[in-house]
Amino acid sequence: MNAVNTMTLPRRKAALPASASIPTGIVGLDEILGGGLPPQSNILLYGDPLSGKKPLGMQYVYEGLRMQIPGIFVLTDFSYLDWKSKMAHSGWDLEPFERTGMVQFIDCYSRQFDPSLADSGVVSYADSPAALSSISLQLARVQDQLVQSFDNHRLLFHSISSLLKETDSSTFFRFLQFMVGKFRREGATAMYTVEKGMHDEKDIKMIEHFMDGVIEFEDGKITARGLLGCRHGWQSYTVSEKGVEIRN
Repeated sequence: MNAVNTMTLPRRKAALPASASIPTGIVGLDEILGGGLPPQSNILLYGDPLSGKKPLGMQYVYEGLRMQIPGIFVLTDFSYLDWKSKMAHSGWDLEPFERTGMVQFIDCYSRQFDPSLADSGVVSYADSPAALSSISLQLARVQDQLVQSFDNHRLLFHSISSLLKETDSSTFFRFLQFMVGKFRREGATAMYTVEKGMHDEKDIKMIEHFMDGVIEFEDGKITARGLLGCRHGWQSYTVSEKGVEIRN
């Protein structure tokens, strides 16, 4: 089983920039972050449902693709096809990147409703958000192929709230600790979304413990914390079909 289209994936290394951070490509966000994100960092996107975490995560991976940085989407509460449709609605066409294998999907949602789904092209399926071993295996297959050609890639895990809801907390945190370490080793700069108000405060604090930084959304304002050089304080933002627009 081969989840990545290795026939067309560029056989080259994408050199990391000499600076201490990599620009996200999202106007306004890089200013808040002090230039971008550190390579191999793990970032929590934390906010209420419909606050803008999903479009910001989509933008983050898509802007990387435009810079020839491959991307992985891990989906626990949307299907591969629904996710692509939502991105296309904002003008983020993934088809060119699918043809070259630059973008990959781990769909942890769809097999709950159609167990017959088989891995094909750029999409690999896990049985459910609770199937942590299956998710880990699919991610390993995809990343093993990407790291042969690229020093770094982007990853969005949407959302780990589903994993925490579907598994006991000790199992979830062992999985998260393993994933965070693995992503650092494999050159992934990863974002994870978590829904505010769905989890105990102690669980949120434990998740933050594993992260390198947090981007938080609240009442039409956004802030970043935990990263060197990030701007303190809250900035206004709006969410539109074009994604998240931050007014600095």
